[in-house]
Amino acid sequence: KKFINLSDFNVLNAYQETLKDLGIYISKTEKPKIILKEEEKKYIKSYIPENFIALGTGARYKNKMYPFFNKVSEILIQKGFNVVLLGSKEDLKTDKNIYPDKVIDLRGELSIRESLSVLSYADLTISNDSAVAHMSRAVSTPVLMIYGATHPDFGFHPLKDEGDFIFKNLPCQPCDLHGKKSCRYGDTRCLKNITPEEVIGKAFSILEKS
Repeated sequence: KKFINLSDFNVLNAYQETLKDLGIYISKTEKPKIILKEEEKKYIKSYIPENFIALGTGARYKNKMYPFFNKVSEILIQKGFNVVLLGSKEDLKTDKNIYPDKVIDLRGELSIRESLSVLSYADLTISNDSAVAHMSRAVSTPVLMIYGATHPDFGFHPLKDEGDFIFKNLPCQPCDLHGKKSCRYGDTRCLKNITPEEVIGKAFSILEKS
C-alpha cells in the first residue's frame, strides 16, 4: 500500500494478459459470464417477487461483513422495493440481525445455480466483498460492493459498467489480503462508519445509471 499504486489494477484484465502468451487476445470490455438455462430461470421465477434488490449479507470472515443490512432492508422496503437475502447456511447462522417481516430470506435454501438465477432477476445486488457480489457480476446484474477489511485495489472490485463500491479508506485498511485478521481496534470501524443512508444513496445512483 505504501509503495505500489494498484488503483487501475483489475484481476479480470490481469487474467486476460496471461492469455496473450498463448496467442489469445480478449478485449478489456469482455467479461466472464455464467450462462443460465431458460428452464432454470423459469423455475426460480415463482419463488421471487418483482422489483427486488438482493442482499449478500455474508462473507467468509467477520471483518468483511457489513453490520447494518437490516437497516438497509428497512429503507429499501420504505422506498417500495422488495428485498431478498442470498447466501449460505453459514451466512444465516452468523448474521444476528433481525429483518423486517417482508424480507424474503433464501440463505441456505438454494443451490449455487438457483442463487444465480435469482440474482439474474434482481434490479441490483448490495453485497460484502464476497461470492454473492461476483455471482451478480457473472449474470450481468449491477452490484454495489461494501469493503471492510479488504481493499478494492486488490483488483476484485466491480468495473465501471458493473456497478460501484463503498470504501472508507481508513489508515488501517486493509487489515489483510482476504480479511482473516481480527480488527486491531476491535470495532470494525471501517464498516461501522458506513451508514445505511450512504449505502442507499450509492445504490440508487447505480440504479439510475443502469
